[in-house]
Amino acid sequence: MIQRIPYPSRPTFRPGTDGVRAVLLGLVIGFGTSSCTPVGVTRAEPAPAPPSIPPLEQGRVSPALEAEAGRALEEARRLLAASAFSEAKEAALGVLRNYPGVRGSGEGLRIQARAALGLGETAEAVEASRQFLNLLDPLHPEFPGAALLQAEALAEDGDPGASISSLLLIPGEASSEVLESGVDLLREVVGSLETEGLRDLTNALEAAHPFRGVAATELAVSLFLSGEEDEARVLAESALAGNLDSRERVRCRGILDGDLEEVLGQPLVLGAILPQSGVSPGLMEYGAWILEGIQVAVEEYQGTLRRPVRLEVSDNQGSPSLTREAVGILEAMGAVGAVGPLSQDLLVEAAEARGSVIPLISPFAPLPPDDAEGVLSLSGPDPGGAEVVARYAWDLGLNRVVILRPRTEEAALDSEVFREAYSGFGGSVPREVVYESGATFFQAEFNEVGSVLPDGLFLPLTARDIQLLAPQFTYYGLDTLGIQLLGTRGWTDDAVVLDVDSRHTDGVIASTTRISQDETEALRRFRLRYEALFQRSLRSEIPAYGYDAAVLILEGLREGPRTSADLLRAIRRTRDFPGATGHLTVEGDRIRRVPQLVRIQDHELIYISSHIH
Repeated sequence: MIQRIPYPSRPTFRPGTDGVRAVLLGLVIGFGTSSCTPVGVTRAEPAPAPPSIPPLEQGRVSPALEAEAGRALEEARRLLAASAFSEAKEAALGVLRNYPGVRGSGEGLRIQARAALGLGETAEAVEASRQFLNLLDPLHPEFPGAALLQAEALAEDGDPGASISSLLLIPGEASSEVLESGVDLLREVVGSLETEGLRDLTNALEAAHPFRGVAATELAVSLFLSGEEDEARVLAESALAGNLDSRERVRCRGILDGDLEEVLGQPLVLGAILPQSGVSPGLMEYGAWILEGIQVAVEEYQGTLRRPVRLEVSDNQGSPSLTREAVGILEAMGAVGAVGPLSQDLLVEAAEARGSVIPLISPFAPLPPDDAEGVLSLSGPDPGGAEVVARYAWDLGLNRVVILRPRTEEAALDSEVFREAYSGFGGSVPREVVYESGATFFQAEFNEVGSVLPDGLFLPLTARDIQLLAPQFTYYGLDTLGIQLLGTRGWTDDAVVLDVDSRHTDGVIASTTRISQDETEALRRFRLRYEALFQRSLRSEIPAYGYDAAVLILEGLREGPRTSADLLRAIRRTRDFPGATGHLTVEGDRIRRVPQLVRIQDHELIYISSHIH
């Protein structure tokens, strides 16, 4: 169903067929009657000045204050036009705060909403645009633009149904600029509606309304794809008899001709940048497994999106130059996003080679050391694990824990989260020992730890550091002091669990986001799809990472994004998605999964709990 937007300062309109038609008819009549020429007028009168935007508060103000407010508003407009969004928002808030009773001060809400959108602060944009729309009478000339602004804010905030309801407040007689933008936005968000919602929307719009062609075409496509071809053809013929844009006209003709490719449009290209030759057999096998997971995802989403998906695989052979070349080729094809590469150095190369913010999601590579917009990893920093370890340490009765870590951003983040959580439970962190990244000998650091005699030692380390450090912990005798070792996911890497002597790892408590032995419903569905597609058993967890990386992109495409930036925003709205590797949440450009606790024993991970929150 189409969601409704409440307007407390005016009657609430129900966005069903009758309610929306009433809104649109009222606006049409209002605009029509206001433009009539009175009988008996023989010469043109000067056009009246357009009504000003109402103030936030009613009251009398001095001319001097009005002039001051006008200058403040003009400065806010200038900053917004210059895309100085932070400064524009502050200037707009200053107008709203200092001049609420001045005529036109309500424009500060419009500027605030636009600036908040520019900053990606969508919730603030929704609220400011709502207040701005509520200030205006439906007959005010700014009302259609205000409804469009609210619709844009709601779409960016991930509420396409409410966005459509706001678009329905725009009358068919609005300016061409507003209507064209409204049509473009409707194309973006209408894919979120099911068939019955599309039917409600189409019926709610008058035949001559510029939005109806988009709605009717989308309904015809939905009916066609669900097998209701006769009804789809009738609707397509009716739509073609009206005023249709070329994009809708091609799709309607495709329905009449039974041409599925024309109906769905050109395929969406999903890229994969993976090693298929020129590297070690082990790395090629990893690449093949990741590709299999991607293929399962593409097969699953084929037909569920408004356009077909085509997978394009680029063999980068583990080469930086071929990785950069692959990005250029994919961008030239119009790829919406890409899975890979698999290593951090190649991920950096791919990120730098982009000409746009085409999303890149790596299944395994650590994130680049410098922030790169639109670059994500299923193996990126996830400090939720440090918090889980802190709670378990306190529950174990450890009162004093020392932190030993390298001087890296990820380790510092894990350390900060652990310290804050552990201290909140009542624990004490008497010392944090930091060593230079790349160090190989740790006698001085272990001497310092031993001098404190803590109950536990928190080690947020990479697998490489653990391979060097863990044997030295035993060599310098700290294993005899009864210190409980605590760690993060580096400790659960196969290079540690399988390759480091168990004398140095037995008993370590660590967090992990690796798939546990308890098969989730999402993992079960993935396994069944994998085995149906490839006609063989799933032998490794690695394909699940390729699947989840691809699914994050494909799921974002459900919202019908028009650009790579739109798709990235859709991906960033992912919350608690049931992926094959765990429940996925995207915060900024970081992918979070619910961590689990394990104890390492005899080269195995013993899961302490499968569902830690």
